Amino acid sequence: MSRSDLRAVLEAELGADAVGDAGADRGATDAALWVEPPSGDGVSAVLRLLGEHGATARIRGQGTQDSLGNTMDPVDALVSTAALRGVDELDRQDGVIHVGAGTTLGEVAAAAGPEGWELPLGAPAASSVGGALSIAAVGPRHLGQGPPRDCVLGLEFVLGSSERTRCGGRVVKNVTGFDLAKLYTGSFGCLGVIEGGWLRLRPAAAVATQRVAKLVPEQDPVGLAITVSRRPSTRCCVLLDDALARDVGAATGEAGVGEVSMLVEFAGSAPGVEDDLRWLADACAVRELATDAVDALSALQQRGETAVRARLALLPSNCRPAVGRLREAGAQCVVYPGVGLVYALWPESSDAAVAVQAVTDAAVRFHADARFERLPFEQRQRLDVFGVGADSRAAVERMRALKQRFDPAGVLNPGRFMGRL
Repeated sequence: MSRSDLRAVLEAELGADAVGDAGADRGATDAALWVEPPSGDGVSAVLRLLGEHGATARIRGQGTQDSLGNTMDPVDALVSTAALRGVDELDRQDGVIHVGAGTTLGEVAAAAGPEGWELPLGAPAASSVGGALSIAAVGPRHLGQGPPRDCVLGLEFVLGSSERTRCGGRVVKNVTGFDLAKLYTGSFGCLGVIEGGWLRLRPAAAVATQRVAKLVPEQDPVGLAITVSRRPSTRCCVLLDDALARDVGAATGEAGVGEVSMLVEFAGSAPGVEDDLRWLADACAVRELATDAVDALSALQQRGETAVRARLALLPSNCRPAVGRLREAGAQCVVYPGVGLVYALWPESSDAAVAVQAVTDAAVRFHADARFERLPFEQRQRLDVFGVGADSRAAVERMRALKQRFDPAGVLNPGRFMGRL
């Protein structure tokens, strides 16, 4: 079907205002058409028409995480969820909120913050809720916030087959049978499009404070970080290589942060935070940070000048040997032992092939779930960025079966997810 014919079909269904040309100003140069459905019914109609005419689509929220996942195959349309936007309901007593998928995390924070609540998702404020859930975004406060799927009570979802579905609801008791919301969270738009959903908020911390610690050689950094992570008010505990610690210091205007190897954030009630601060001061030499170093660290992990960035999820006890292998290959590491996450970053001058081999070796040897979040274009073209580790083949086969069930015509995000599905 020609581009003009497809455009005519979509305009007849949605109206001319909802269809246009896609380009760099709309987040893509590989899509012929830009489509912005005004509602869940509109999303369903678009997917139905694309499937009937053998066309494919790239699903986009605010575009803040477009670089994640595999390099996608060329598509016929970019389908934006920007119109599915707004805070529909906020229950101040129960701490739950219903939002459209195109709503930004900043907009949710503006609505929930004055009521004493926060949304525990680790993506940038400019990210859409649907986008943050579709990639299961995590940030430095993952320890205190929990995985993204834990904040999802229910979702409205349009399958790739165009069927509108709903799973879960406003309260946990509404969930019966399979909890499909957890399946959709982190599926990279491979199975369907999130319309909106009920999310669980967390009480905003009454007190939040950060400390940096310089560990002496005889201390076990991973062991100490795991112990710190188990303190009641710890929201973030991260180990940094010296070079990365210096970068955090430069970003926050803190002189001498390059000597620091552990960054800790406590949050909660004043008595609880003070008790944990006293405990930490007895455990190691610490000093307070006057600025928000955790947010600076989040930006550092996502910086664009990094040639290779990989994320490994593994047992906390395997963090030390895995980091040793990665450092041997020239990586700078950000380690969250409390949740078993390691980010390995290689500067632009690095040999990408060496980095890929090191991550693959570490994933297989230490039973890690690993993925590449940034790779040079040549490597991304050849590799499955999710296909790292000993169990990747079985995971791909499971996802292939799910893809066939939920998106039989292969309309959605072709090639982006594991197995290049």
